[in-house]
Amino acid sequence: MINIENLPPAQGEKINTSSKGNQNKWFYQNRWYKQDGLGYEALSEVLVSRLLEKTNVGNYVPYRFEILENQGRQFCGCVSENFMKQEDERLISIERLVQAYYRESAAEMTAGIADIQERIKCIEDVVSKITGLKDFGIYLKKIITIDALFFNEDRHFHNIAVVQRKDGSFRECPIFDNGAALFSDIKHDYPLHLSVADCVRRIKAKPFAMDFDEQLDACDILYGDFRFRATFTMDDVERCVKEFEGIYNTEILERVRNTMRQQMRKYSYLF
Repeated sequence: MINIENLPPAQGEKINTSSKGNQNKWFYQNRWYKQDGLGYEALSEVLVSRLLEKTNVGNYVPYRFEILENQGRQFCGCVSENFMKQEDERLISIERLVQAYYRESAAEMTAGIADIQERIKCIEDVVSKITGLKDFGIYLKKIITIDALFFNEDRHFHNIAVVQRKDGSFRECPIFDNGAALFSDIKHDYPLHLSVADCVRRIKAKPFAMDFDEQLDACDILYGDFRFRATFTMDDVERCVKEFEGIYNTEILERVRNTMRQQMRKYSYLF
């Protein structure tokens, strides 16, 4: 347990970076701490990162569960190590990167493009031109596949990023921020009285289309040379979920199990 109330102001300053503005985050001793704001974001972060261990994604941020204490109250949260390799590296979202070079945001740049494949290719070409990264399209496919498999609705252009080194060169950013996966927002969008089927009908994907499968199909056509592969099973899901018994209520745990069971059946070709 870490007392976030007592973090030094310079290092422990609270920042709101969630697109929904409800997840508080702190940076302290080279670690990021995130507090649940809408439901069970920490459970989603931990489960997704555990399962990504058994895929060929390779470059992602591992998360572990953490109890956070603030003003005598305890909150569920998660912690991850700082993935910056050097102090002079900086994280730049695709939204800000495109804005800096083209005077319009990534969202604005793609808004007038009707075809989903063309939207994805546009962002790949622009980012590759700016950064020199040769396989950014494959990187996008990995992200879009993960989001479809785990129902991550929060992959706006601020949640896709690159890392810039001091010498101006770039590297791919580890895939991060999966807390909105698995219908974790029970405060507003996916209250627990809704069935998984109801949640599926409500959810909308980002950033290239509102349908996860449309994005995924477009990536398969553009970047068919890369095939996402996963080897985890429902036993792996169950082992992780059981660690949260007594922390989150049984309705939440059952929803996560049912969602994963459905998604693993739907995308069985990925396994």
